[in-house]
Amino acid sequence: MTSTAKTVVVGVDGSPDGDRAVEYAARIAERDHLDLRLVHVSYDYRVNSPMSPYLPRAMAREIGESVLQAAVKHADEAGASGDRIATVLAQGPRAASLLQHVAGASYVVLGSRTERVKHLLTGAMSLSVIAHSPVPVRCVPPSWKPSRTFSGRIVVGVDGSRADREVLQKAFAESDAAGARLEIVHAWPAVAPYDTALTGRVLDEDWDRTAREHLITHIKPVSAAYPAVDWELSLNYERVPFAVHEAARDADLLVLGRHGHHAPLGLLVGSNTRTLLRAAPCPVEVVPIAAKSADRGLVHLGSVVRTLIRKSLSPVPIVPRPDPTRVRELEPHELSTRRS
Repeated sequence: MTSTAKTVVVGVDGSPDGDRAVEYAARIAERDHLDLRLVHVSYDYRVNSPMSPYLPRAMAREIGESVLQAAVKHADEAGASGDRIATVLAQGPRAASLLQHVAGASYVVLGSRTERVKHLLTGAMSLSVIAHSPVPVRCVPPSWKPSRTFSGRIVVGVDGSRADREVLQKAFAESDAAGARLEIVHAWPAVAPYDTALTGRVLDEDWDRTAREHLITHIKPVSAAYPAVDWELSLNYERVPFAVHEAARDADLLVLGRHGHHAPLGLLVGSNTRTLLRAAPCPVEVVPIAAKSADRGLVHLGSVVRTLIRKSLSPVPIVPRPDPTRVRELEPHELSTRRS
């Protein structure tokens, strides 16, 4: 085999979701001339109590090998070269054991769970891999079909933070390899009606212009290394998951950062990324963010809006917060008086 830098790692488990991941990875590996490493984590046969079901180690290994053989067959049928397929039968906790075999790989491919109940029971495994993987992870949804033709369009979500550079580098590299057009999407949600009331016309033309200037300073240094990639920037005054989901319709791939402006407290995968992993209409690649790029002190697009408010030509009305001790329910006769 060639070096791990030219390898795609695929987590297989013998399920239709795992088979879908193999077929997708085989197709991409053949296009980019990459090796495939199929990793299956064998049944954990530790006995926790006398009444726990027990599977002999030899039988567990035999089943694991059969799962890998079936995965190799799927990869071969999907177009992968047989001499570029390797298999690994690992043992232990599923996520941790899989991650032992991804160092230096181009990325990991996993199949998203088909049913909601199965996702609730086992989706934590995919999230655990995404949260701790040192390389990007691609999740292939049930909507992806092997017969689907490439649309030639890739979408990447950015938030205006320093983490954008790592995400953009992956998105531009994939667009260059696939010969695809790149759509860069940024959304900033209004907490309606309060944002509109506070900022007035500022969040129309001024926000669009200032945000675009800010984001282009992040995009231009990366795009310069990929002159063959056509790209466009789309700004949306909308909730992030909704705007990115709509942009990703019919796309070949959606690229996201593991988290946004900073790592959420207690969560290694951001809320917008988790939402889109469940709902995206196309495969999703989640890029790990270096700690130095996720500093809590970094300046992001929230500061752009604050700057616009300060520069607004019209006074910004600030509504004082009501004193809860003085709030009371109106009597019926007072309501009729107010209406009249």
